[in-house]
Amino acid sequence: MLTHTRATTMRRSARTAAIALAALLLAACGPFASEGDGAKASKASEAPVKTLRLGEPSTQTTELTHNGKTGKFTITAQRVVVGKASDLDELKDEKYKGWVPVWVYVNAKLVDGDAPMTGAMVMSDVGVRTADDVPVTRLLMMGQDLTSKPAGCEDDAPAAEWKKGDDHTRCASYLVPEGKPAAFVTFSRGYYKEPLKWAVQ
Repeated sequence: MLTHTRATTMRRSARTAAIALAALLLAACGPFASEGDGAKASKASEAPVKTLRLGEPSTQTTELTHNGKTGKFTITAQRVVVGKASDLDELKDEKYKGWVPVWVYVNAKLVDGDAPMTGAMVMSDVGVRTADDVPVTRLLMMGQDLTSKPAGCEDDAPAAEWKKGDDHTRCASYLVPEGKPAAFVTFSRGYYKEPLKWAVQ
């Protein structure tokens, strides 16, 4: 039978060993961080989006998904063609009074991710803003186009195939208020990332 003194000494030794082991594990694993801390660190590490000039490709890639495939694209807002208020007269609708049509050309290049893929819809994420940073409306016309639509202005083609390295230029029309020209082209990257942005000069 162990004496009282010896039993006490053994219990203290076991406690000391347990404390030492816990300290060793904590040192190896480091301090605990919540998911919120990680999200803040991730957000802080993301480079701020630089306003580009028309014709400059995005430095960050953008993911576009269709039919279970996700491709990574570089986006380039290429040019903005400005129409006249009278171009809208053929629509014979008073709601278009005071507006001017503009056509925006955007190029997308598949650089990574799933390839080949089809159905990459580029223009659905494109927007236009005025100098006071107000978004404008896209002109959606079912089954018809304005006669003033520029040559080579082609909307998204859902059946188009994209292989790695392929690029396609798409185009869509928007309405800006008279006297407030298009100042920026944007490309949305979802709720959690700042949109890409190009200055119209």
